Amino acid sequence: MCGPDSLKAVKPFLYNLFADRDIIRLGPSFLQKPIASFIIYKRLKNAMSAYSAIGGKSPLQDITNAQAKALEELLNSPRFTAYGSRFFRVYVGMRYWHPFIESAVDHALKDGAERILGLSLYPHYSIATTGSSIKKFEEIIKKYHVDHFCVTSWFNHPLYINALVEKIQQGLRVFDKKPVVLFSAHSLPKKFIDKGDPYVNEINGTIQAVAKKLDIEWRLSYQ
Repeated sequence: MCGPDSLKAVKPFLYNLFADRDIIRLGPSFLQKPIASFIIYKRLKNAMSAYSAIGGKSPLQDITNAQAKALEELLNSPRFTAYGSRFFRVYVGMRYWHPFIESAVDHALKDGAERILGLSLYPHYSIATTGSSIKKFEEIIKKYHVDHFCVTSWFNHPLYINALVEKIQQGLRVFDKKPVVLFSAHSLPKKFIDKGDPYVNEINGTIQAVAKKLDIEWRLSYQ
């Protein structure tokens, strides 16, 4: 995903989001953008207020940039490369606001990249999230003769599960009695699931993997 990096960016960010038919289909395709504009008109004031309350921007870009920097440093450490070598570069490409995926790909190619690995930061695949991002990535990358591959899902990767377990254990320590753990996932239209979208199955796969490592009672909720 991503988010606006200023209050001025809220409106165009929302437009890019609602104009994407992979996320939500607003009537027939020719009405997608007009309806998106109408929704933004109705919601903009509340959205601006919400972003103002958290500092005037989304924190996602800063968090993602920090992740990218940490990943690049790790990949170029002696653990993965010969000492002093800098084989790997990590670029951030967002779907609905700057830096866009096309900018990230262009930057990588100008830096001399010969192979590009697209890594979705959504652990769970859905057409509305990873699917839309990978579709855009493939659309851009096919214009160039460069080897590429995409990691589209990592909902049950052991390191991801261990990280969740660690965080949950930290939270459990503040309670005198064992609480019910509430997992919260982004909602998805039921018609997506009916058409075979694996999102719910992967969410449940993550929870089951966590539950095997922790003695917890849990519930799943959707935002």
